[in-house]
Amino acid sequence: MVKVESLKFSIQEISPDSEYLETIMRLGDANSKTLGALPYGAFRRLAGEGFVLGCIASEVGCVGYLLYGISRRCSRVKLTHLCVAQEWRGKGITKLLIQDLRKRTQHLYGILASCRRDYQLDRMWAYLGFVPLHERPGKSKYGSILTEWWFDYGHSDLLTTLAYQKTESRICVAIDANIFFDLVDDENFDEEGKESKVLIADWLKSELELCLTNEINNEISRNEDSKKRKKLRELTSKFTFLPCSQEEFDQACKAIRRFFPENMKDSDHSDLRQIARVISSSIKTSFFVTRDKRLLGIETEIYKEFNLLIIHPIDLIIRLDELRRETEYQPERLVGTDIEEKRIHSGDIDSIIDLFLDNPQGEKKSDFRKKIRQLLSNTEQFKCFTVGRKYEKPIALIVYDRSENGELKIPVFRFRDSKLTPTVLRRCIFKCFSTAASEERQFTRINETYLEDITIAALQEDSFIKTEKGWLRANLAIMQNAADISSYISNICQESGKGYEKYFPFVKILANQELLSKTELMADIERILYPAKIADAEIPTFIIPIQSWFAKDLFDKELASEVLWGSKEEIALKREVVYYCAKRAMQAPGRILWYVSKSGTGKNSSYTLKAIRACSRLDEIVIGKPKDLYRRFRRLGVFNFKDILQIADNDLNKDIMAVKFSDTELFKSPIILEDIKKMLGRNISVQSSSKITVENFKILYNIGTSNTIE
Repeated sequence: MVKVESLKFSIQEISPDSEYLETIMRLGDANSKTLGALPYGAFRRLAGEGFVLGCIASEVGCVGYLLYGISRRCSRVKLTHLCVAQEWRGKGITKLLIQDLRKRTQHLYGILASCRRDYQLDRMWAYLGFVPLHERPGKSKYGSILTEWWFDYGHSDLLTTLAYQKTESRICVAIDANIFFDLVDDENFDEEGKESKVLIADWLKSELELCLTNEINNEISRNEDSKKRKKLRELTSKFTFLPCSQEEFDQACKAIRRFFPENMKDSDHSDLRQIARVISSSIKTSFFVTRDKRLLGIETEIYKEFNLLIIHPIDLIIRLDELRRETEYQPERLVGTDIEEKRIHSGDIDSIIDLFLDNPQGEKKSDFRKKIRQLLSNTEQFKCFTVGRKYEKPIALIVYDRSENGELKIPVFRFRDSKLTPTVLRRCIFKCFSTAASEERQFTRINETYLEDITIAALQEDSFIKTEKGWLRANLAIMQNAADISSYISNICQESGKGYEKYFPFVKILANQELLSKTELMADIERILYPAKIADAEIPTFIIPIQSWFAKDLFDKELASEVLWGSKEEIALKREVVYYCAKRAMQAPGRILWYVSKSGTGKNSSYTLKAIRACSRLDEIVIGKPKDLYRRFRRLGVFNFKDILQIADNDLNKDIMAVKFSDTELFKSPIILEDIKKMLGRNISVQSSSKITVENFKILYNIGTSNTIE
C-alpha cells in the first residue's frame, strides 16, 4: 500500500493523447450525477485546446482533474468540472488544481463556477477562495438552485476605482458581518443593534466610509431563506467593497492563522478571511469594527503587527476626536509656501539624479543618468520639470512625453519624501490628466518603472488602471449625450495592445438609457472620465455666485495672477475645497458653474468678471451651525470664522451650508451675465444659487470651454 505522505503531486496540462485522459473521462462518468454528463468528445476537444488539468500522484496516476473554458468577452475563466477521486478527497488536491489554474490565467479577472446549493459544498468553495455572488434556477426538474461562485484575482478594474474615489477623503472603516446585519435590519432594535447603528448617524456621514470585504457573501450564503439572501446581497451595494490581490490575501491568511483556534469552525474561517482581506486591501483601512468579543480579544496582537485596530462601534465613536487629531491635514502646514514648476536644464542633472535616484528598488545611477540625458536631449517630444518650493530642493520630478497624439505619456513620475509630498502628488496627478485633456489626448499613461507605494495608491484613487504598459487613465474632453459617449468610447477602445479595452464596460452602461437617472452612478462616471460631461444625465447643476477675492484662492489661478498654483498655496494645491453660503435648496453629487462677481478689494481686474468662469464637481453638501462647520472644514476653505458668521447673519444658531467641491475646470471663455440670460432665455439671480436644466448646462459648458455645440 502506498503511503500518502510519500507521494508527490504535480499538476499537468492533459493533451488528447495523454495516458491520463481515459482515467479522467472515467472519473467524470463516475461522478456525472454531480458534475453533469459530458461526452467524451467534449473531453478530447477541451484537451486539444489546453483546457484540461490533471493532478498526478507519483506511483499512482491521475487522482483528480478540472476542465475549464475562457470567456474572452468577460476576461474570465469558466470552471466546467472540478473532480477528485473519492479515496483521494480531503488531501488538498482541489486547492492544488485551482492554484495552478490561477497561475495559468493570471491575466484574466478570475474564475466563475456554478454549483447546486443542495450539494452543500459551500465550505469547500470558501476554502478554495471563492465567494458566492448570485443564485439562479438550475435545469433540474426538481427545481434546484445554482449558486455562482467567484474567485477574484484582485486586479484593479473600473469598478474598484469607484471604491478608491469613495474612500479618498473619509476615514475608511471595515465592518464585520454582524455589524452589516445590524445596519441593514430595520426590525432589529435590540441593544447590540442600536450600538451598531451609531455608525450611520447623520453627523458621521462626511467622516466615515463604511466598507465590506467579499467574505460577506459567504456569511449571507449561510442564511437558509432564499428571499432573505437575495435581499441581503442587494443591500451590500450600499457599501464600499475593499479590493485586494489574491497573493497578498493568501499571505495575510497565513500570517494571522496563529491568532485563531487550532480547530476552527466555519465562523472562525470566515473571521480569518475577512480580517485577512482588510489587512491585504489596496485601500488603506486602519479600523475593523465588530461586536465579536473573540475578535476584540486579539486586537492588541493584530494592531502591533498589521496596524489594524479591531474596535467596537461605540469605542470608535468615543475615539473619533482623537482620530481626527491624528489625521494629517496637509494644507494647514503649507501657509507661506511658494510652489513653482521649473523646467530642468542640463546643469541640473547631477542634483536631480542624486535627489530622485531610486536606490531602495535597485536602480543604477548610470542607467538613471542615461535616461534623464536622453529625455533632456529632445525638448520637442519631452517636457522635463520639477515641482517644489522656491529656493528649496524640489519635491517632484516629472517628464511629459508627447510622442503620441492620443496619449500623454509620463515616463518619469517621482516624488521625494516630505511633508508636502501627499498634497503635491495629488495635484500633479490632476495636472497630468488635465493637461492631456486640454491637448485633446484621450488618455494619460504613467509608465514610470520605479513607483512608490504612495504614488500607486494615489493613482488608483484617481481612476488609473494598471496595464501591461503602465498606469492608464481616460480623460475625455467631450460634452455629449450618454449614447454618443458610449459610441465614442467604443471607437477609441478598438486599438489593441494598449489596455484601452478596460474601458469597454462603460460602453454598455452609457448605452442604457434607464441608468441616466442614477445620479451617483453618472457622477462617478464623470469623475472617472474627467473632464467628460454626460449631457443628458440627471446630474443636478447649480450656478453659484462667488466674489473674485475668494475665487482666486479657491480655484481661479488667473485671478490669482499665477500661471500654475495660485496665491495661497495651502488652498490652491488642494483639489477638494469648501465654500460657505446661506442654506439653499441644493443636493449632491452634482455640478457647479461659478459666477464670479466683482473683486472684494474694489480693485479692477484684467480678467472678465461678472461672468461664469469655471465648472466644478459638487461632492457634498453639509448643513450646520457656523462654529461646527468652521471647525470641520477650516483646513479646506479660505473663509475665517468672521466671514462664516456673517453669512449666518451673526447668529451662532442659524444653519448655513458648506459646499464641498473638487477638480475645478477654468473656462477658456467666461460667459458674462447678459449672455447667460440670453442663452437661458430668462433672468437669473446672481445673489444666490440657481438650479439649471441639463440642456442649459450643455449650452453654457460648451460655450465656456469653447466646444462646438452639436
